[in-house]
Amino acid sequence: MNIAEALAATPVSELDLTRYVEVSPTTTVAATVDTMNGAARSLACVVSEDKLVGVFTQRDYLMRVIGRSRVWDSPITEEMTRSVRTITLDQTAADGMAIMNDWWVRSVPVLASDETLAGNLSYYELMSRIAALVLEHVGDDDSAPEVRHSLTLIDFTGLHTSAPVTVKVTDTVEVAAHHMRARAIGSVLVVDGHEHLVGMLTEFDLQREIACELEDLAKVPVADIMTPDPISLAVRSPIVGAVEEMANRGFSHLPLLGESGRPVAVASFRDIAAYMETSFAALM
Repeated sequence: MNIAEALAATPVSELDLTRYVEVSPTTTVAATVDTMNGAARSLACVVSEDKLVGVFTQRDYLMRVIGRSRVWDSPITEEMTRSVRTITLDQTAADGMAIMNDWWVRSVPVLASDETLAGNLSYYELMSRIAALVLEHVGDDDSAPEVRHSLTLIDFTGLHTSAPVTVKVTDTVEVAAHHMRARAIGSVLVVDGHEHLVGMLTEFDLQREIACELEDLAKVPVADIMTPDPISLAVRSPIVGAVEEMANRGFSHLPLLGESGRPVAVASFRDIAAYMETSFAALM
């Protein structure tokens, strides 16, 4: 069984669906963010009588909440995403990856047969499952040569990746958040005066460090809340290296460096998942 077949044969019910928090529709925005931070989660499912009525994500926090104190005491229903793509327990990991790729989401709430909330399928769980399958097939002498080649020899120059969006280490969180909102992206790279990578600022960093406690983002230097010295890979690295890093560390974005050591691209979970979905389909 190749990787594509394994994903298609793995029911969602067999995966870890615990990476979320649950809040009621009357929970305030600030309390929701606090709950997410307390559990180190990037998704809150808003539930009424065991039924999903919406979700609140890191992207919702970035676009509508950070630095805007007027909404912090509002019920979460006023800032949540109402139109939500879901999946059922009897669908597969392959179905989940297709939804994430088609709808540009990193989490897919899971419903039971009675349409009550059963959990959440996260990109982290899916990447972990893919990584385990990749390592199994890379080390399997009986696996198809095409599979081993596509995973171990093809590097990031063969993928559709995003150009890096950078901010200076001396910039403020206000500048970084503006870039992230304007481009609807989940991270920016932080560089020094020589354009060398010194940090990374993600939606999760903002959610965790700023939360609903500070309105004036111009008062906080990026350097105070960024992830310093982030894990990065050379753009010529095999794709399998990124899969391992993302799975082991729970990353959704990975900086890629050129020969000069400066960032030249950012690979996202979505870039890699889309590539794998296309490649695996061709091998079926």
